[in-house]
Amino acid sequence: MSIKIVPNDLFSYLMGKISGVRFEVFAKQLFGLVFKESFIPMGGIHDGGADGALSSYIQEVTGKPNTFVQFTITAEAGVKAKVNETIKALQTSGRTPLQIIYVTSIALPKSDIIVQEIIEKHGIMVQFRDYEKIKGYVNTDEKYNGMFYEFFTSEISALSRAASSNLTAVNEYATDPTVYVYLNYELKSKHVKNHLNEQVLDALIYWSLRDTDPDTKVLVNRSSIHTSISELFPQAKTVLLPNLNKRLTALMTKEAGGVERLRYYKATDSCSLPYEMRTILATEASAALARQTTFRHSITARLIGEIGDIEKATQKVACNTLVFQTVHRYFIDQGLLLAAFLEGKLETIHISDQVVEDIMVRVLSEIDHGKSLTPEMFGACLNSLRGIFYHPSTEEREYMAYLSKTSCLLVTMQSAPRLLEYFNKMGGNFRLLIGTDLIVKAISERYVEEENKQVTRILEVCKQLGSELTLTEPVLDEVFTHLHATDLEFRNHYAEQEKYLRKDMTVDSDRIMIRAYFHSRKAAKGPKTWTQFIEQVVTHSALRNRSESARQDLKGFLLQKFSMKFLSTEELKASVNDEKVKELAAKLDEARQSKHEDLSYNDSLMAYATYAQRRKNEEAGIYDGFGYRTWWLTKETHVLDFSKALVESQGGVPYIMRPEFILNFVSLAANAENVRRLFSDLLPTTAGLQLGRHLPSATMHQLMGDAEEWGDRPPERISMIISERANKLKHDQYKKYSDNIG
Repeated sequence: MSIKIVPNDLFSYLMGKISGVRFEVFAKQLFGLVFKESFIPMGGIHDGGADGALSSYIQEVTGKPNTFVQFTITAEAGVKAKVNETIKALQTSGRTPLQIIYVTSIALPKSDIIVQEIIEKHGIMVQFRDYEKIKGYVNTDEKYNGMFYEFFTSEISALSRAASSNLTAVNEYATDPTVYVYLNYELKSKHVKNHLNEQVLDALIYWSLRDTDPDTKVLVNRSSIHTSISELFPQAKTVLLPNLNKRLTALMTKEAGGVERLRYYKATDSCSLPYEMRTILATEASAALARQTTFRHSITARLIGEIGDIEKATQKVACNTLVFQTVHRYFIDQGLLLAAFLEGKLETIHISDQVVEDIMVRVLSEIDHGKSLTPEMFGACLNSLRGIFYHPSTEEREYMAYLSKTSCLLVTMQSAPRLLEYFNKMGGNFRLLIGTDLIVKAISERYVEEENKQVTRILEVCKQLGSELTLTEPVLDEVFTHLHATDLEFRNHYAEQEKYLRKDMTVDSDRIMIRAYFHSRKAAKGPKTWTQFIEQVVTHSALRNRSESARQDLKGFLLQKFSMKFLSTEELKASVNDEKVKELAAKLDEARQSKHEDLSYNDSLMAYATYAQRRKNEEAGIYDGFGYRTWWLTKETHVLDFSKALVESQGGVPYIMRPEFILNFVSLAANAENVRRLFSDLLPTTAGLQLGRHLPSATMHQLMGDAEEWGDRPPERISMIISERANKLKHDQYKKYSDNIG
């Protein structure tokens, strides 16, 4: 049995919907497998606070297990309290816990802080197994993977039935302007975005240093600054962060007659914000802060109008905070829609009470309210929110204008959660026939630094999301021939000279595998010889002899390495008109500088086979907003110049997807829930409010114009346009990207 990768959106959905009781059952089954017979399910009140116990693999206390497992879906804000409660309950029952394994369905990106605090307070080690680690378990082991699918069979079946029944319904991305507006923005902007400038990066640097204090030596190192920004803006990895060191150096340097903007600590490669710079930033933010204060006063006035004066100060503050935080959370998800309404581009909007109430419930679980809010108060908060969204006062409108611009900036930076969900789901729908050029490059990346493994990252991300990757027999033959030819060239031109080349020397060769080999020699665990390098993929002697065993070894390596399925040449030919394939192949061969009938035929076959796969899967009749699923993924676009008639006969949508599309959109689409959490921290701050000022007015006008266009068209038409534009973005040859495959 092979591992069937659980797509990110499916895993997120299941973990987000699971109840506490059902999660406990699931987690006990999973960790029963992980820890085998040493895991003893307990459960119930009699267990002294632990939901399960584990015979210690560190040391054993006879009759008293000292390692405990806790299963919970407690929100992140309550995790530390939950752990402390468990420790107290265990100690009260006479047990001496040395280690607690905390298993949760939510993501805990800052769990290391809690671990340190618990060690300092109790001397007890806490190991967290959160959302990401559970996902890692079920996607890396056949037993865990099989158990996951078996456990959630009913939920997955229900989702499949719902998907089938909604096949012709208007897709969810047509009923909100975000995706429509963003696709328009990207297609109109052929060049690398220039609004992601130094000002935005500087603002994000200051934000990442917000908690530093040079007097108490609370510092943040360079790596943490990089991580904070990349988590917040996934696209910053290729657009903003390449300039991070340059901007840090500039900010560390005093301007003529200016103040110290950033204080640098060379020993730890860390930074802090000096007091003078904090004062300047606070002054610049004073206007936004004043409007925020006025906004909160307005919330209080609305609450009084709904329920009268609230006597208890804690309840009054909690109600105000609940409304305030909910407004910001709603802007994170629906900011573009609200911005267009506030700008007068949409006459009306529909705000779901259920969605707002769900957000309020989540916020309520995170704020300090002492469990004192009554249902009447909750209702007053909900009514106040309706008033703020539908009939805002001048003061409320002015404050929400800040939120609007920052929300629109998030859209242009591909960081709005709705966009991230869109591209993640799209990535899980692809059926990709992988081109020879990409497979060769992926093989060559074996010893390349992780951050530079472009094609490997593309293939891994697609597979993790749930895409179907296909190795075709023509491509297998071309890769095999390429490796054999490369081996001959190495033997004839480099083998004798290699002993004279130092490890730090580079070699200029038009063969990517030869360049990769000489680069790999610099790696600490790199191959010592060409044979060792080749045998990472296939037996060298068999490759040199072009034996069938080497070809089969290569096939097995690729299918396992990239989790591909295989389509033979005969299967491809059975689905196409071979005469037409040969006709296009003849045109391609005639245009080649050197004749190569096999390559020309293979290219032609791949073009026709891509369309055949689309027809087989009835992709033209799927209206989910993602466009076609089946594409030939390659940079070898020369064949498009000779197949225009074929493309036109198939509706005008080409068969080749640019790999840069996946590299810049799909592989950068971070987990939407993580981004929601990060923006929940950022948006209410003055730094978050001020980010929007860096969005050019022309860009804001363009976004609002497209939102107005969205509002003027029926959702059925919007659905079709989204699919059309998604297809165009996938194949657009003229689009300039920040991150390109070399």
